Amino acid sequence: MKKLIFFIMISPLLIKCSKEDYSPYFYSNESTIFSDSKTTKFREFVIIIVPYVLTGDEKKYIVTDTIKNVRIKVNNQLWGIYHSFAIDTSIFVKEKLINFYSTRTKTKYSIIAPYKTSLDTLKTAGAYSDLLNNYLAMEPGNYICQLESFDIKQIDGKKRTVKPFIVFPVEVRENSRSALAGEFEVQVNN
Repeated sequence: MKKLIFFIMISPLLIKCSKEDYSPYFYSNESTIFSDSKTTKFREFVIIIVPYVLTGDEKKYIVTDTIKNVRIKVNNQLWGIYHSFAIDTSIFVKEKLINFYSTRTKTKYSIIAPYKTSLDTLKTAGAYSDLLNNYLAMEPGNYICQLESFDIKQIDGKKRTVKPFIVFPVEVRENSRSALAGEFEVQVNN
């Protein structure tokens, strides 16, 4: 009798189960966020900063190992905070210029600025919700970007925050992964 009751209770479940039920043992193309389309999504800006100090009429380019905390905004929303690639300062003939080491050779600091979330690992539904609500989608078109600030190391090891007023347009093209935002010479007051 127990077997009959068990069979009667289980049989509707067996009849209802199908291959398309999105169970954990079945993979459906409809249940995925991966897209097999051939389009490329925009992910990052490339920016070059050239800081200098003006002495008289001559530009002296600042030599430091890296520029840190580069804040970039896109359409008045924070895109992210980045560091430049490190450079080997021993290759430059440099001179001491009050607060900085400088050289007559143009020193360029490259920054790759991918879109970043405020957290590396999202653990809660609320964190995912915040990400989706604040996610900045970069569809093809023109955008206004701002290089808001960056930190540069002085000779004494202290950081100096530089706030240049640099606003520039960037065009995002269809199927492009990145865009060169530009090369910017920034005067730093000594």
